[in-house]
Formats: sequence, structure tokens, C-alpha cells
Amino acid sequence: MSGPAPAVVDRSRPSASLWAALTTLRSRFGFRFSATGNRAAALVTDGRGRMFLETWDLRGDTPVCRGVPGFERAASNVMLQGQPTDIVPFDDGSVLVLVARPGSHDLVVVLPDGEERAVGSVPGDHVTAAGLPDGRPGALLLTRVGNDPAAACTAWTLTGSPAGPAGEPVRAGELPALLLRGGGWLDPAGERFQANVRVAGRVRPAAFHVGDGGHDFLYDGSEGSDGSGSDTVLLTAPEAGALLVATERNGRYVLSAGPASGPLRTLLAPEQLAGEVRPIALRGDGRWALLRRTSGLSCDLALLDTHRDAVHPLVAPTGRVLGPAAWRAPVGADEGPPRLWCLSVGADTPARLMGATVSGPGEARWVEADDGTPAGRWPWAPGHVETFTGPAEDVEALVCGHEDWRTAKHVVLALHGGPAGMWRLKFHQLFQVFAEAGVTVIAPNPRGSIGYGRAFHEHVVNAWGGPDLADVLHLATHIRDHRPADREPPALYGHSYGAFLALLAACAAPELWSRVVAVAPFLSGESLYQEATSPVRAMIDRLGGRRRVVDEHGPRDLAEPGRLPRLRAPLLILHGDGDDVVPVGQSRALARRLAELGAVPGVDFHHHEVSGAGHTPLDGSQSLHLATARFLAAGGWSP
Repeated sequence: MSGPAPAVVDRSRPSASLWAALTTLRSRFGFRFSATGNRAAALVTDGRGRMFLETWDLRGDTPVCRGVPGFERAASNVMLQGQPTDIVPFDDGSVLVLVARPGSHDLVVVLPDGEERAVGSVPGDHVTAAGLPDGRPGALLLTRVGNDPAAACTAWTLTGSPAGPAGEPVRAGELPALLLRGGGWLDPAGERFQANVRVAGRVRPAAFHVGDGGHDFLYDGSEGSDGSGSDTVLLTAPEAGALLVATERNGRYVLSAGPASGPLRTLLAPEQLAGEVRPIALRGDGRWALLRRTSGLSCDLALLDTHRDAVHPLVAPTGRVLGPAAWRAPVGADEGPPRLWCLSVGADTPARLMGATVSGPGEARWVEADDGTPAGRWPWAPGHVETFTGPAEDVEALVCGHEDWRTAKHVVLALHGGPAGMWRLKFHQLFQVFAEAGVTVIAPNPRGSIGYGRAFHEHVVNAWGGPDLADVLHLATHIRDHRPADREPPALYGHSYGAFLALLAACAAPELWSRVVAVAPFLSGESLYQEATSPVRAMIDRLGGRRRVVDEHGPRDLAEPGRLPRLRAPLLILHGDGDDVVPVGQSRALARRLAELGAVPGVDFHHHEVSGAGHTPLDGSQSLHLATARFLAAGGWSP
């Protein structure tokens, strides 16, 4: 077992203050830097159905974050027509906002003072936009009508002026089918844009000429390539006309780098990094690429020297996921850029901007930028990653709480949904509410979780409640054995598939648990299949959820005789009556079966339906969050 134990801190703040801080959280999406890295912008939602626009000025030593006055839109988890879908910030502080319409996108320029200028629209269901490489207002837009990836695309230009983009978008030319991701400018003047073209079953980089609307292929293959695979340009360095490319070779992808005219040099050094490796920024001279490596719950950074094919681990804050990223200005010295900006998030830190001064390969001094919100300054419960020994393989877990789980009065084992899911290294509001109530959270990724490779995930295929149940029971035993005898057993919290797994665990080993919270549970894969929608049925078929698992713990069906009578821990069942993933009838059947067995509603178990709520019934509800936390800490239910 590894991982630091959090220090005990003062928790005298009232829960109301915590919730007030949580309501100021900015959930950022569409976060983008300007082409020069001098500015950044993000669309922000507040969790209460509203969307805002924020901008960052990164030119000085201390970045400035501000909300654009007057900009407010409706926000929804469901795509709404007329909802912003993407943004492009410019160095003058203005922002281009793309707004989805049926078969087209409106273009709106939002000035720093909040004035909005409609500058036309472009036809297309899918649009990617690139700001001019020098940061001036203006952009190139690549559009595709319909959802056929083999359909041709159209290029449009939005020209700029000192007062912002001027005039409507101008049709600049036609392109064949494109991979609408990756690519970038090939020169600082914005005359050639590299696009990834789909041709004859492969992807080839091509240069689109803005002036005459033509395009030509950049090169034919990379060093050591037979020309039969795909070359997908991930990043470009306009000042140097350099590329960073994912090159397909013998069925796998390797990184290649070099000038746009070719040939490219194959880079083997990144292969020494275990896990998923993704380039997220390229310095202006093309010499250094920033790599992000993720493996399970771990995430770190490295600098790739594209000239020498060498990787240098980059010192970065632990317990964070970093990216997107940008270098504020290109430099020529080998020691790296003077300031690197990344958006970061961690178990104990909501999304915030971080800057690094890189003094040499692998060495950096990081600072955090304040977004001006109470959430950005709140002393959140510490979070870290621990590795526990499992019955067959190690199990990683996200641990969050003001107290060490070994000595904390209350501990909850939180089980994720899925089964093709995982707890990610991110800020979980629910965990912070639990921690404020004195409950330390251990959120494991047992066998079957994604993020650890195909073999690890396939443990749960055709075996729902099999190896993952064994991991949960093993972890609970370990927790019990490493806590003082006067501490109560851990509680269980699960959502969706995690609720199903939590109930299986509570029945398989009743003595291990103090309380159980099941949010949107189902009785079995077969039972859910009979009531589910077509997409959910397809998921159950794909993952073998109807296959019966029979061992010493019995069939994985909570309705089977002898299963629920073993349940001893007080149970809280929560379900939204509008749930379209796990129908609310599953919880009703569970509560009905418990009552038939003699369990007393309101005493032995609580069944609470949330009117109008969907698959995540706690979302946005202060009362339900706090009441659930109180139940885990002391029992009793008073929403």
C-alpha cells in the first residue's frame, strides 16, 4: 500500500459555508488559449442552469481572470439549439463564440466590455475554428454538413481589424473529407493551414492555402514509413513551420517530428513512458513538446526534445491532471520556455490555471492563478491517490477527507457507476460534502474499471459482480483490519452499477458495513434489461450483464431468495423518478421486496424518490447532499 495520509485540519466551518463555496465553483468547458498564449477564455456553468464567459489576461506576472459583463446563456446537459459550443479568444480580449443552430453555426464576437456583435453564420453541423497565429482577431473555420465523416468540407475565413473581426465569413475554398481535429498553422502570417485529410482509408497531412483556396499534401510518409499508414498532425509550430505527428506503423502509432516539407524524424523516446501518452503543447520553435502521461489515477508531465529524441520528466504538482496547455511566447534557448500555462484539476482543487517557469529540461517552478471566486480560495479537504493490495491485482483508490482513513471516525467506500467506468483524478463535490460531515472517502477502481488497459476492464465482462465484488470485499476487510477496534465499520456508497455492487457487497458480508447508500440501483443485469431503453440494453449485451455469476456468494441477483435477508446495515435508496438509464421501478421493486421480508420502512431502510430528477438525483440539491452525508455519518434520514 502506498500514498500519503492527509493531515488533520480544523473542520469547524459550518456546512452552509461549504455549500456556499461550492455554488461559486466554475465548471469550465471549451477552455482555450489564444494562438500566442497571451489570453485564454472559457465557457463557464454554475450548476444552476446558467452559462457565462470568462477571460484570462496572461501577459503579466500575475494573470487576471474576469467574467465578461452581461454574457449569460441557458446551460443544459442536453445540447440546446442556440447554445454556445466553442470559443476562440483573441489577444485584444475579444472572444469569438460559436453558437449551434440546425445545420449551421452562428458567429458572435464578444468584446471585453460585453458588447456582442453578430458576424454571420456558416453552414455546418461540425465546425472547428482556429484563431490567427499572431493573436489578431480573425479565424479560419472548417465546416462539414451532416454526420458523414467521408463528406467534403468547406473552409471559411473571418477577417479582423483593430476593432475586432470585420464583416461576415468569406468562403475560402473546398477540402476533401477531413479529420476535424489536430492540425494548425504552418506559418506566422496565417497563409497556410495544415489539415488532416482522409484519403483512401488513411489520413494524410495537407496544407490549405488561404489565399487561393487550394491544397497540397505536405509530404509522402515519414522516416521509416512505407506510406501505407496514417499520419495525423497533432500540433504545429508556426514560427518554425514544424509538425508533431502521430504516425501509424505496423498497426501502432509513434510520434514523429520535423519540418512541414519532411522528412519527419521518428521519436522513440516517448515509448519509455508507460501509460497513455499525449502531446498537449508544442513550443514555437518546434524543439520542445509537452507530453502528458496518464495511467489509471496517476498523471504527470514530460518534456520531449524533438531534435535529440529525449524525454525529460517535468516536475509538476502531484495529484493533478494538467492540460490543455500553452506556451506564452516562443524562445530559442534549450532550457525551455519562460512560462508554460496549464489548466489543472485535482481531488482537492477545482479547475484552476497554473503557470510554470521552466529553468531547464525537467525543472519548473509552478504558481497557481486565482480566479477570484470563494471556491478558488476555499480550504478543501485533502485528496490523494493510494494503492491497495487486492486479492489478484493492486487496486488504486482516490482518498478524500480531513482525517486519515485509518483513524477517522467515519469512512465510506464509494463505488463508481459503469461497469465501464472509473473514478477519475478530479474534484468531486460529493466527496467534499462527505468530508465536511466527518466522513473520509475511499473511492476505488476495482477490476473491471476502465483506464487500466483492456485486460483489467475485461474482468467484469460477462461477470458483473464477480472480480470487482471480490476486490471490494478484500478492500473493506483491509480497512477494518487497519482501524482501531472502537471505530465503526466503513459505510458503502454506490451509484447505478456501483449501487448494485454496493448492495451485493452488503449482502455478501453483512458484518463489514455500517450503512449503505444506493443511488439509482438495479436488482440484476437481467432485471434491468427487461425495463431498459435500447441504448442501455445494447450496453448490457456488450458487457455481458445478463450472464449469471454463481460462486460462494450466490447468484448476482438481489431478488434471489436468501440474498436480501442477509442485509443488516441501514439502507438509504435514492432514485430520480425521471431516470431514463435505470428506471425508477428497479428501486421500487427493491423497497417492496425489503418490506415483504419484514424490513421496516423509515427504520431499517429509507426509500426516497426525487421528483423530476434523472439518473443523478443529487445534482444541484443542497438538502440531498447534506442529508446523504448525515446518513453516512450517523444514520437517520431527514432530507
